[in-house]
Amino acid sequence: MRKILILAAAAAALILQSAASTFEEVTVFDRSNPLNKILFRHWQSKGITLLRPASDAVFIRRVMLTAAGRLPNADEARNFILDGDPAKRSKLIEKVLFSPEYADMQTMRFADMLRIKSEFPINLWPNAVQLYHRKIHDDLAADRSLAAMFYEMLTASGSNFRTPYANFFRASADRSPAGLAKMVLLTTMGMRENFMSEAELKSFSMLFSRIRYKSTFEWKEEIVFNDYLPAKISAILPDGSRVTVDDSAGNDPRKLFADWLLDRDNPYFSRAVTNRVWHWVFGRGIYPVADDLPQIPGFWAGLFGKKPVSEPFSREVQNYLDTEFKKSNYSLRHLYRVIMNSAAFQVSSLNADEEKSANFAVYPVRRLESELLIDALASVTGGYDSYMSVIPEPFTYLPRRTKAVNIADGSISTGVLDSFGRPPRDSGQFSERNGASSDSQNLYLMNSTALYRRITNYNKQLDRRYRNDRDRLERTYLDILSRFPTERERAAFRKYSKTPDKKSYRMRWDDTVWILLNSKEFLFYH
Repeated sequence: MRKILILAAAAAALILQSAASTFEEVTVFDRSNPLNKILFRHWQSKGITLLRPASDAVFIRRVMLTAAGRLPNADEARNFILDGDPAKRSKLIEKVLFSPEYADMQTMRFADMLRIKSEFPINLWPNAVQLYHRKIHDDLAADRSLAAMFYEMLTASGSNFRTPYANFFRASADRSPAGLAKMVLLTTMGMRENFMSEAELKSFSMLFSRIRYKSTFEWKEEIVFNDYLPAKISAILPDGSRVTVDDSAGNDPRKLFADWLLDRDNPYFSRAVTNRVWHWVFGRGIYPVADDLPQIPGFWAGLFGKKPVSEPFSREVQNYLDTEFKKSNYSLRHLYRVIMNSAAFQVSSLNADEEKSANFAVYPVRRLESELLIDALASVTGGYDSYMSVIPEPFTYLPRRTKAVNIADGSISTGVLDSFGRPPRDSGQFSERNGASSDSQNLYLMNSTALYRRITNYNKQLDRRYRNDRDRLERTYLDILSRFPTERERAAFRKYSKTPDKKSYRMRWDDTVWILLNSKEFLFYH
């Protein structure tokens, strides 16, 4: 193990340097792209001119992880790198956006946002979790309008076991009117309640004061409905306007709020979605904290000192994405398409500095989400974790080879997933997901017996398929790093293979795989 650690430390810098040395300017940014025009005009004003696109190998990995939550396999990576079609990047984006894995990945992100969890403190219960999760997955796979999806969530009534979106108002640890109001602000508008006074929050909460919950004779079933007793309520909307609702005529206050929020002239919903998607793509929003947005009138003035590095630039990007989002009938897929075809997404992550990073002129390097990292390890080695619930409500055992991305229930996890920062889905805030590195993560990656067994099994499979070291090393790199090894890396491997230590010679492939799996090039978006 000591030799592996020493070798890993020596190889880490070599791997990243090699990734840089293999750079080829395979594409010229499309300056006719409207979003690119905004980006280049701003970058030029900042004196940022030396921009390099990411290599093909980096690009295919970046697209697959961002939109589909998985690594490209060896054949996908090889074919894309060798493809001479100048339009191959936009074609790849389209292919990935219509893949089954796209819906899987986006459903995981929505499940985090919507707090899909069977146990405490959300208590949706397993039957409701599966129904709710499947409905979201199906709607996202069909690219249903997000405005239509959220309108149904905000107005749905019925059984939590039979009406999927009736679970929207159940997925809150605090089901009081004020608690529901805070949840709605965060989920649909990306805002916290701190911009309201106590009296304003109480008035806004009146819109959700008529929601009732009724249990049935079926275990854990609950009916969500609007109170049938007539009442006349006065409330304030987040923009400060006052409304009165008389539900004696069947008017539902939730419907009034949904009509206001999803009106095409209302900027709150589109602003929240575009900032969330930008955060999912880059690790931070157009506005720095994508789920703590201030009121629209003071949006670009900043809140508590948090404001974009350049207000006119950020406003222009925001307005363009909002317009595209609405023109596409609130299509999540189109929003990803626009962002991933931009220079901000396709630029290299190399040679970063503070100004480039602040202005989205360099791709941000950050660690993979917990689920993606565990699935990436599994896809390379063929060894998948087993998942089950730890609370008997009732016990839930997921099928073998279930991907972590596809786990519907936030209550089902493992120590490894939790160690790498999987969110508990208690609040729906971005801050629940922890992207920091820790000693427990390093111990797992460098010293896990289970992971080592998987690496050994992976190499046994390659033993039967390859007799040539050069071809095998190429396959190993394509499997793990989605690129070909450089000549420097081939030379380093040949040198290590010449060791007089017979035990080290036998373990050279296990050591190589372990080093690559511990490299930042594998563990990080880049």
